[in-house]
Amino acid sequence: MAFAVGAQVQLELALPGGAETAVGQVFAYDAATDRVVLRQPGSTPFHSTLRVLKGTDVKSIVQIKSAPPGGAGPLPAVDLGRCREREEKAVRAAEAEAAKIGVGVGRTAQAIFDALAKTMPCRWDGDRIVVLDEIVVAPPYETCKSLHNDDAAAMRVKKVLDAERQRLPAG
Repeated sequence: MAFAVGAQVQLELALPGGAETAVGQVFAYDAATDRVVLRQPGSTPFHSTLRVLKGTDVKSIVQIKSAPPGGAGPLPAVDLGRCREREEKAVRAAEAEAAKIGVGVGRTAQAIFDALAKTMPCRWDGDRIVVLDEIVVAPPYETCKSLHNDDAAAMRVKKVLDAERQRLPAG
């Protein structure tokens, strides 16, 4: 199966999840790997989606409009600053998610951390859970200690801790 780069097409697809129709412009085609890249319109004229499809998934091709002479035209400009910002944001988000996973702690400790983190900012300090940068919950995760004698905050964390320990399976 061959595709003319730049042509507007409607593809009937036979995918594992069921039949589907894809409409767009043929952005690229690689005969060696039997892959076609379809550029589909996005929500604005400045955004589009590139979709990589296996040639074997294409049941039929309906060419809507042939390729313009001279190819598909120039590629849109890429805003490298915006790309860097998106990358940095994704890295920060991944690091924040990774910081929520305790190193060398058991399932019970992680479950307690996750429960506390749903309602209050938490972080790991070794195997200790630090809540609100004020309350420390140390193994075996049954008691809370305030770093600055804030008994009200300690009681609030203790209440959540006790409720979570009640929900946890024994063992």
